[in-house]
Amino acid sequence: MENGEAHGFYDGEFEPEDLKVFWEALGLLREHFYGELPPEEEITYAAIRGVLQTTGDQFTTFVNPEHAKMLEEDIQGEFEGIGATVRMNADNLLEIVAPIPNSPAEAAGLRPGDVVLAVDGQSIRGLTLMEAVALIRGPRGSSVTLTIQRDGGEPFDVTIVRDRIEIPTVEARLIESETHPPVGYVKLNEFNAKATDQLRAAIQDLRDQGAQGFIFDLRNNPGGLLSQAIRVSSQFLPEDSLVLIERGKFGEEEHRAVAGGIWVEGPLVVLVNNGSASASEIVAGALQDHQRAPLVGETTFGKGSVQAPYTLSDGSSLRVTIARWFTPNGRAIHGEGITPDIFVERTPEDESNQRDPQLDRALEELYHQLEQ
Repeated sequence: MENGEAHGFYDGEFEPEDLKVFWEALGLLREHFYGELPPEEEITYAAIRGVLQTTGDQFTTFVNPEHAKMLEEDIQGEFEGIGATVRMNADNLLEIVAPIPNSPAEAAGLRPGDVVLAVDGQSIRGLTLMEAVALIRGPRGSSVTLTIQRDGGEPFDVTIVRDRIEIPTVEARLIESETHPPVGYVKLNEFNAKATDQLRAAIQDLRDQGAQGFIFDLRNNPGGLLSQAIRVSSQFLPEDSLVLIERGKFGEEEHRAVAGGIWVEGPLVVLVNNGSASASEIVAGALQDHQRAPLVGETTFGKGSVQAPYTLSDGSSLRVTIARWFTPNGRAIHGEGITPDIFVERTPEDESNQRDPQLDRALEELYHQLEQ
């Protein structure tokens, strides 16, 4: 499910009488509190967030209209900010997954694994992911100062001038060698609305240039639309191949590859790391289970739950976990991740020195396939 709208939804299980104590407490607060109460809207939003916290699920969330608009910008692939993929880490701190290429964040020297402690001097500890992102984003040309902690060291400040960020959904190039046939390198940065079309175009262009095999890079790809995960998987799998199993409150659903894949049989290697999450793990798991391509790199993030976004009447959004994802062989993704066939680490030192041992190993594997 990609999206939905709430139109006075009511299932009969919750009677108004069940909320009697809540309204009683709120009435007493309004009558007796010495001070200024927040606006009614903020009280309503706080109450919703409080209910969601009782679920214990960090992915079932409420976002206000402003933040809901930001999420829609992400799906469309454009926004104004510093240009970095972020997530909440295991310590519930905002962590840089990776700067977007050619972005202000990259120019400022932000690195994967950097932890953001404060924005313009304001601590962001305890904020939700979207609340923290809202502080970092802003109009093109304005500046923001981030307090960064790197590798557990002393915090330091980085001031970054925001810009209009157009997420490069796909990066591609031909890799030529004197001793091996030319191969294509294609990196997918996120599963937004443009993902499959741009991926197909990149692969076709590289095939026209003579590429005889492909490295498909899903590193630091945080995921995105489920529909795009199915369509992307379909580019490499035969029609009707099982891509994933979705198990939810109302049963089980299978998602299968559609016809028309652009590289269904040729040599293929997939790159993954700890920043590969959600839709990336769906694709990686499907290609691995079908023995379509070996995975090279590090174990993926392990985000295998499905959130249905419901647009509420004031433009805010409720994102509800409705199911869990499993690979075609029934392996759980959530909390487990996908283990690569060939484990190769890329250290911060490698990145600083522009070394990529994961890509090097993937090339070795791809050339081996071409020789067979």
